[in-house]
Amino acid sequence: MARKPLSSKDKKLEKQFKQISELFTSRGIQVRREKLSRGPAFRVKSGDCAISGDNYIFVDRRLPLEQQSSVLIDYIPAIQDSITEEELEALPRSARVLMEAVQDQSVPVD
Repeated sequence: MARKPLSSKDKKLEKQFKQISELFTSRGIQVRREKLSRGPAFRVKSGDCAISGDNYIFVDRRLPLEQQSSVLIDYIPAIQDSITEEELEALPRSARVLMEAVQDQSVPVD
């Protein structure tokens, strides 16, 4: 079955996903898009896991592209301390906003 061409919005979202994914890959965390299992009594959701010492983030490829990126953005705080200024500038605005919100929560208020 042939895939339909991506719209300009979807191309932008795909690029965003790949940029965020590269942050994790460069830190030894593999990002995998999979058609996650569903059954009558269960449904596997996107998330992280460790298998034989390797770290993964699985993203359900049936999710809309925007939600796929959102899954990764949710995990950025775990690697936030190792992100360089250059990487930060290259991130989509939505990812930077999330990181700033996490930083604001961790700063004690006098």
